[in-house]
Amino acid sequence: MVNEAQQKACSCNENTSLQKYKKLVMLAGIASVSVAVIFIVIKVVVWLISSSTVIFASLTDSIFDLLASLVNLLALRFSLTPPDKEHRFGHFKSQALASLAQAAFIGGSSVLLVIHGVERCITPQNLVHVDLAILVSIVSIVFTILLVLFQTYVYNRTQSEAIGADRLHYLSDVSLNIGVIAALILDRYGYKWADGLFASLIGVYILKGAYSIGFRAIQTLLDKSLSQKSLTKILNQINSVHGVKSIHDLKTHRAGPMVFIQGHIVMDENLSLKKAHDIVNEVESLIRQDFQDVEFSFHMEPDLASTYESVQFEDKPHLNENGEEKLTTVQR
Repeated sequence: MVNEAQQKACSCNENTSLQKYKKLVMLAGIASVSVAVIFIVIKVVVWLISSSTVIFASLTDSIFDLLASLVNLLALRFSLTPPDKEHRFGHFKSQALASLAQAAFIGGSSVLLVIHGVERCITPQNLVHVDLAILVSIVSIVFTILLVLFQTYVYNRTQSEAIGADRLHYLSDVSLNIGVIAALILDRYGYKWADGLFASLIGVYILKGAYSIGFRAIQTLLDKSLSQKSLTKILNQINSVHGVKSIHDLKTHRAGPMVFIQGHIVMDENLSLKKAHDIVNEVESLIRQDFQDVEFSFHMEPDLASTYESVQFEDKPHLNENGEEKLTTVQR
């Protein structure tokens, strides 16, 4: 059973977890903006000296990175504000909106890069100070890898969608700068078309990343359920508690660090309210072992024939052809 002291301990752990979440995501957001500013300053200087289209492509991407990171940082700050009277579930979904804005920024930059790259393929130009441009690209790769490593650490600790989106497009920047180096080296050996070709290829690659970021953001805004693996585990945890007859209409979604779980738990009709309440507390305690920041909404129902007449989704785990447990959801 879950006593009052344990419930208070859970609440304390949630507050500590949210504080750590806030600190990590804000640090990651500030680091992203700082790196983007450094890149823009360096690449503007090199582009003015070398006249390289592929460096211009990299500069354009860095400008959009800065805009996206600023939007991301503002959205992170807003998402971390406590729930209020009009937003009682909190403001965490603003992170998904920031990711959607990032996808738009990145998608727009990729289209511009493709167009500019095609033009340079048709009318190639001589590049100067190629060695300097290559050096800048190498420095950019090193800084970007360091930032991505930090963002990966933060994302693994927080599962922040905004940080995940920011990490994804900076990860694509590593490939972008590798492409820049390859184009500059080829140009040095007389392949003048390489500058424009690699700029176009980089643009297409960035567009793919934008689609991935946008798709994930939309899924969050549409309240996509947790993974099949998580749902199956939740069902098994609920069914393992003594006194639970069955569970139906299990619904879940994630917003920022928060996981929302609701469902209908069927129990013996003769149980006292206190006993039923204790059973639900035990269920919640089990689930909290996997989700620290979680909000529950369980409806207790008696084990009667009339209860099952209003079931919308009948949920139960079963074994698939590989012997692995998988969630089966049947809509009545």
